[in-house]
Amino acid sequence: MVVNEVAGHSKCTATAGQTLGTKSQVSNHRAEGSNAADGRQEAEGPVVESSPLESGTENTPGTPTINNQQASQRREKKEPGRRQAIKWPKANEPAVWQKLDNDITVLLEHSLRGRVETKLNSLGDILKEGGKGRSSSEKQWRKASQEEKEGLKPLWEEVRKSLSNLRRAERIRQRRRRKEKERSNFFKNPFKHAKQLLEDKRSGKLEITKPELEKHIREQYSDPAKAIPLGSPGYVPRPAPPVIPFNTAPPKLSEVADVVRKARAASAPGPNGVPYKLYKYCPGVRKILWKLLKVAWGKNIIPSEWQRAVTVFIPKEQNSNSISQFRSIALLNVEGKIFFSIMAKRLTSYLTSNSYIDTSCQKAGVPGFPGCVEHSAVLWEQIQRARREKSDLHVMWLDLANAYGSVPHRLINFALEFFHTPNCIKDLVAKYFADLQMCCAHQDFTTGWQQLEVGIAMGCSISPILFIAAFEIILIGARKMAGGVKMPSGQRLPPLRGFMDDVTTILQTAACTTRLLKRMDELVGWARMKIKPSKSRSLSLRKGVRNDHTIFTAGGEEIPLLSKQPIRSLGRSYTAELSDKQVGEAVRKQLADGLARIHRSQLPGKYKVWCYQHVLYHRVMWPLKMSEVPSSTASKLDGLANSFIRKWLGLPRCLSDVGLFGRNTLQLPLHSISLGYKQEKARMVLELRESSDHLVRAAGTQVRTGRRWKAEEEVDQAIGRLKHREVVGRVQVGRAGLGRSETPLFWSKASKRERKAMVVTEVARSEQERYTIKAVRQSRQGGWSSWEGIMDRPMTWPDLWKIPQARISFLIRATYNTLPCPQNLHLWFGTEEICPLCNTINASLQHILSGCKTALSQGRYRWRHDAVLKKLAEVAESCRREANSRPAAPARHTIQFARAGENINAPRPSNMGRLLSPGSEWNMKVDLGRQLQFPREIAETSLRPDMVLWSVACKTVLLVELTVPWEGGLETAHERKRAKYSDLAAECREAGWKATICPVEVGCRGFVGSSTFRLLRDLGCTGAGHRRASKELAEEAEKGSFWLWLRRKDTSWGPCNT
Repeated sequence: MVVNEVAGHSKCTATAGQTLGTKSQVSNHRAEGSNAADGRQEAEGPVVESSPLESGTENTPGTPTINNQQASQRREKKEPGRRQAIKWPKANEPAVWQKLDNDITVLLEHSLRGRVETKLNSLGDILKEGGKGRSSSEKQWRKASQEEKEGLKPLWEEVRKSLSNLRRAERIRQRRRRKEKERSNFFKNPFKHAKQLLEDKRSGKLEITKPELEKHIREQYSDPAKAIPLGSPGYVPRPAPPVIPFNTAPPKLSEVADVVRKARAASAPGPNGVPYKLYKYCPGVRKILWKLLKVAWGKNIIPSEWQRAVTVFIPKEQNSNSISQFRSIALLNVEGKIFFSIMAKRLTSYLTSNSYIDTSCQKAGVPGFPGCVEHSAVLWEQIQRARREKSDLHVMWLDLANAYGSVPHRLINFALEFFHTPNCIKDLVAKYFADLQMCCAHQDFTTGWQQLEVGIAMGCSISPILFIAAFEIILIGARKMAGGVKMPSGQRLPPLRGFMDDVTTILQTAACTTRLLKRMDELVGWARMKIKPSKSRSLSLRKGVRNDHTIFTAGGEEIPLLSKQPIRSLGRSYTAELSDKQVGEAVRKQLADGLARIHRSQLPGKYKVWCYQHVLYHRVMWPLKMSEVPSSTASKLDGLANSFIRKWLGLPRCLSDVGLFGRNTLQLPLHSISLGYKQEKARMVLELRESSDHLVRAAGTQVRTGRRWKAEEEVDQAIGRLKHREVVGRVQVGRAGLGRSETPLFWSKASKRERKAMVVTEVARSEQERYTIKAVRQSRQGGWSSWEGIMDRPMTWPDLWKIPQARISFLIRATYNTLPCPQNLHLWFGTEEICPLCNTINASLQHILSGCKTALSQGRYRWRHDAVLKKLAEVAESCRREANSRPAAPARHTIQFARAGENINAPRPSNMGRLLSPGSEWNMKVDLGRQLQFPREIAETSLRPDMVLWSVACKTVLLVELTVPWEGGLETAHERKRAKYSDLAAECREAGWKATICPVEVGCRGFVGSSTFRLLRDLGCTGAGHRRASKELAEEAEKGSFWLWLRRKDTSWGPCNT
């Protein structure tokens, strides 16, 4: 820093380069001394006059001292190896390096003096001081004296400002990168990304050596007692021979195709690297595989490649490192999984059709049974009934230690023999497990092969049904020890219930429970497995009150009481209070946490709504279905979720839930929690009433939903309405003619599955009626309920993904009249505003989009009209070319009637349109740019219809007039346009032409009129083409109105605005 003394006080003038070079200049001057000065005179000529600091003179009064600098330099000079670390910029900061280069260049130009040797000697110190001056400004500021701070202040301010800008730019850049990365991950796999948002992060690396891992898998999968027979299990009665034999025929191609179709395409492949996708999308390869599977089945061949599995470890929590924090999954080759999937399906059918598996006790892996729902509902009903009736009840939740990994292969062979399985199937299973080997794939190494001598592989397709068959032997022997709870119908429930290895016992006396538990312990020990008391729970009720003095044991250990340690089993939580009052609050916390996680993500709003609707919504529905949560709680959850949905879609808080969830003219693909709650409860009522298990039907389980809404009453009313609808028969809806509506499905002819769907749909229809009643009461947001001649516009998720976020917000707010137009602002805030174009006070949304005279005179509405007309002309042109390319149609025949009981299988003619007859050389003109001239060979007129189609061959002319009006005035616009061109049509008819007037309307907010719908159909546009054309017309009108809304305050209008 150069200091000039003026009038007894210091005046500091410094640049960035001069400030950084102060210490270097002083150091150079001290090192050179007088001899250096002489050298400079010889080398450089006359000595340039320098400042007092540069000349080495003593400090005059008012000159800053440099004692701190000198002390630091002396310390570094005495200790050559001691140098202060310099914090240089990072390698990925080119702008910072460029600025540093400029500053140090200026510094060197002003600081280097003397001979070349002197310059080189001082170069390092100057560069060091330059870097230190940039990186250690804060330290200099702290150590500097008060006088030095005045000189360092400009540098400090500059550095601080630069750092602030850099930090801000870096934050913006990192935020942008995070947003781009998150959006990219979302589009790669939306479901996976949404699940990752809602779940705790799971990461880590298994920290284990190869010998330790091999020792672990050797201990886990080895069975020292594999050669020892199991012995007799005691009294376990063997079932009778099968009535329906096992299907031992070779696999069919349809069975292979069915397995491949149901398999997940994203499933990880086995050691050979072949995924399911190859067989999904290559039918020729799939057929070759089927032929090979037939040969393997017929000759009892199990290839060795099917017996090799690679085990991978997946972390259970964040920063996992020990093997207990990982779960293992075996990856087997897809070909073997397809083969054993067919066998597993046939084995399941064999066991269930011959009643070898008691579905009242074991419901896991058995198709046609909602096992979790039935087990949990019946158990909860028995607990609540015992409390109400003041009776005794003892419940045990038993858990087996490593059940899948400890089931011996001898038990599997015993079970197949026990249930009379054919020898060929037993041989295939025995060969499969005889040489089933696994290796573990670590990030750093792969272990050797280890034979699976005990347990089943997680990921094997046949292992679940084999485990169920083996475990069924234990259940058969245990349930013979005691009778179950007697129900009001006189029937008895089974004493125990199983879902895979989860066993629940429910008895009325402690003695029976102890006896059953002892027998269960014996059978589990015979099967060389073990009950885990620490994961089991017990509950005892004496005269309807919880009794904690009754203790049960298993394997010599006490089973913890439910009052001390709650348990969660089959989707339901059981606590000491034996009520579901706390479930509502738990669900609310789960919903709030999930919404907050989605909100913190960098995804756009519409994708956040997708994550909520497809992942979080279903996670909330399950506890609401399984627990006794009142409907009022579900309504409160709706309010919490709706606030986030409105925020993500850019909607005002005043928007009613009718606009979000109602099946209105504009239908969003959203579902409310309250409606989902009612549908799930109704579905649960039907599942319990019409269960395939007669004991579940006889249990009389009630579905309680509070006092405001009762599920069972709602289901009864829905069934009554469906039966009444069948009595009424098929009726017409709206103005459609006979036979235009779809044939309904009646209650008496519906299957069990279809009846459930019909009842759930009827419950949703009742909820929609409530939305409609609410909308009719709303004068502004319910205006859509009075529209006539408008086709509904259902929005799908692909539609929402394609439409920009701003347009989605505009479409919803415009439909329900919640845009901030002057009229709404006056209603909300009491302000007086005028239309910027025509000075109309408190102009409405209708005025802005379709009623402003100034906008009309400027051509704004004409611009939107022409955009829609251009799209309509494209569709009409394609229909015209299609009609001209077809040969002339034969004469139309009369309707072919059929006698009673007679079927006529005549081919149905394709729909070629009612207006454009094929092969008639149709011509078309469109009024784009106000240049249409009506064909003179038809009539002379100054009128210009928007579109004219005519054919000289058949002397037919079509006059199409398009209007883009306010949706509430479609019928009026239709009649006005028809009256306008009625005289021209009469002139054409007088000239010998067949004239048809076709006024069509597309609402300014993006809703197609029924007249446009009919015109497209009559022109020959049907099916997917008809739906696509209607959607494009609606979007074109909506885009035009959106632009007009954005430019509503611009007084000028021209090409630059459009």
